[in-house]
Amino acid sequence: MDEVFLSIRGRVLINVEALSMTESVGNYVKHRRVPVILQEEGGYSVYFVPAISGESIAHGYQEVLAQTALNMNPPLPVCKLCSKGIFLKSTNENVFKEAFGKSSPKDDNELEKEIIKGCLVEDVGGFLYAHGGRNVKRTSNFYTGYMIPVRESLQNVVIEPQLHTRYALGTSFVKKGAERGQMIYYVELASAPYVFSFDLDTKYIGKTTFTYQNAGKLVVNDRKMRLHVALNALKKFLLEMMFGAKKTRFLPIVDWESICISVSDDVWTVPSPFTKDYIERAKLKQEKVSYNTKLYSFEFGKGSFEDAVLNAIEDAKKRLDII
Repeated sequence: MDEVFLSIRGRVLINVEALSMTESVGNYVKHRRVPVILQEEGGYSVYFVPAISGESIAHGYQEVLAQTALNMNPPLPVCKLCSKGIFLKSTNENVFKEAFGKSSPKDDNELEKEIIKGCLVEDVGGFLYAHGGRNVKRTSNFYTGYMIPVRESLQNVVIEPQLHTRYALGTSFVKKGAERGQMIYYVELASAPYVFSFDLDTKYIGKTTFTYQNAGKLVVNDRKMRLHVALNALKKFLLEMMFGAKKTRFLPIVDWESICISVSDDVWTVPSPFTKDYIERAKLKQEKVSYNTKLYSFEFGKGSFEDAVLNAIEDAKKRLDII
């Protein structure tokens, strides 16, 4: 097989987290909030709830992807900026020169080929080059979205500011008559059972997509190794939950409640985990629509989260003949 589509949906309980923060207002750091509309008896209600952005999740996966590629022997190509976790991704000519050490090709198809060959992160995660009237876009081969609280928890999730202080009393850095020797600040923390979603489509990895004349043309000679790295990075990303901000001092308590991963020969997505019956709905969907689709699932008290992830990744590798 030449392509596989993985669809991942899950529910994960995260306590005391500051994984997705927004602006600071003075000494107050705010947690991200989003509006969620819920259909209830007699109409709809709106809730403003804590959330973790899809950008945060995407950044985490691409960091793991870059390091996994560089740790291979020999390493796979990753541009200078992406290798450092700076995902500007060929935004303009100056960024391209900094990332690849040369000027960009003038032809749009050649530009996409050059970036694909030179950086696995931009091959898998896409880019948008916009400079001098040119717009060359490569759509990401993976898709993710906001983590929001599950349906039945919307009325019970909480965001609460926590008081912190930093002291400098008793040191030479605090002089008499100066401001008090401590800094007070607040950080909003949230606790909620969140939904999780992530899809990976291997169809165009290593292939051009921008110009219709060349869409789907293979431009690398290491496609199987790129697929191997993308899947290994996804495995590590899921097992270690490698995304989010402020983890050095606000490391959250994480427990997966359930997960469902589909491995398919064509696009097939697991239903939304916003409602708790999503695994049953996935099985019903599989009975009616299947592209050689196989489901790997875990529910609290039934099986192992790690086994579901490992078995799904192994299945994908077998289909792509990269084991």
